[in-house]
Amino acid sequence: MPAESNKTRTSLPNLLLFYNLAQFAAMPLLLPVLTAVCLCRKKYRGQFLSRMGRMPVSISRRKTGRRIWIHAMSLGEFNAARPLVTALMERYPQADIMLSASTASGIAALDHSRLSIHGHSITLPFDLFPVVRHVIGKTRPDCFVLVETDVWPNFLWSLRKQGIPALLVNGSISIAAARRLKRIPGAGQFIYGPFNLLAMQSEDDAERITRLKLQPEPRVMNCGNLKFDCRPCRITSAERQELLRLTGFPGEAGIITAGSTHPGEEEMLLKAFTRLKARIPEARLILAPRTVSRASEIAKMARQMGLLVSLRSSVSTDSAKGRDCHLFILDTLGELQKFYSLAHMAFVGGSLVPVGGHNLLEPAALGIPVLFGPFMESFRQVAEILADAGAGFQVRDALDMEKRFGLFIRDRKARERAARAASRLMDANKDITGRYINAMAPFLERNPGQ
Repeated sequence: MPAESNKTRTSLPNLLLFYNLAQFAAMPLLLPVLTAVCLCRKKYRGQFLSRMGRMPVSISRRKTGRRIWIHAMSLGEFNAARPLVTALMERYPQADIMLSASTASGIAALDHSRLSIHGHSITLPFDLFPVVRHVIGKTRPDCFVLVETDVWPNFLWSLRKQGIPALLVNGSISIAAARRLKRIPGAGQFIYGPFNLLAMQSEDDAERITRLKLQPEPRVMNCGNLKFDCRPCRITSAERQELLRLTGFPGEAGIITAGSTHPGEEEMLLKAFTRLKARIPEARLILAPRTVSRASEIAKMARQMGLLVSLRSSVSTDSAKGRDCHLFILDTLGELQKFYSLAHMAFVGGSLVPVGGHNLLEPAALGIPVLFGPFMESFRQVAEILADAGAGFQVRDALDMEKRFGLFIRDRKARERAARAASRLMDANKDITGRYINAMAPFLERNPGQ
């Protein structure tokens, strides 16, 4: 066996032991903090007991087929996983599907999804060794599927020890992350070693994972980016008129939808929009903050800039009649794609501030130009593909945004070129879900103990 492999195998138990000893040492401080956060913050209040291992009674009831546990950390991962979950249900109708999330937005998406009606919906437990052992024993999955990220070592290595396959789908690893893992002996094995399948978003991601030299070597594949298989929620002409009445926007409005924005971005967006509206009066803005509870704060900022503001939660089609509005704030969950459909162009947040960006393909799939900032680490590959295709455009500040917004409102031909580029790109990446299903099939269909 090569010396590097020996070193990796020796360091792995040490890292796992250190990880658990650090947890144990921090527990007197960690547990009260976790308890306080979960009890004091409304969005986490209902999660504490489930994250400590309490499972719903329905978990003990199983279909005749295998139990497949699919985990999507947050809203973005859950949206990417929808076509995959639907395809799994169609291919394995006797399977017992269990869905989980670990953030408030992901759990809310599960609760409101029709997919959870056909399976169990739970919260991923805290990565404490006794808790994960209890949860795995209670749920008894035959296979665990992780979408993109949320790697917890105790949970994954416990699955490995019990012979339960763990599959990473739509995986990605940045150059910087791969470099960091290679600096620490055994770190790559500690994070990715429990997986039986590493199905990655690109050839570059697959190569970076392969260079970590995991032992025993998992199956590594490039299956493409699952987000390309998104199925857009297109609206009819009648639905468009209904949404326009709801927003209070005139029929000739040039509409910008800014989705998943973060603190610091809204101020830049509002400055750009205010200047734009001074020279293009028909411009209108729909803004969907990533954290909907920040809507009133954003509304106050916008009103101080002289904008007429409406909040989605406080208007209906009837109450919006005859009302003018410059800025419509979407402070509800699950409606963003519908309002992307209304727009002439989209801006995707988390990219003008160092957050890492959000899913650019949701608006691109609708055939509209997509703008994003320079901080796109989480979606770097998608941003590059869109930019190269002429369907995505990077902006760096409020002045950049104002110019690009103005161009697409006034220049119909430029909008149509970007729309055609987006459509061609999505067509060229069809059936990514099918590739993932085929890669997963040997593990989903294996006999126990294989």
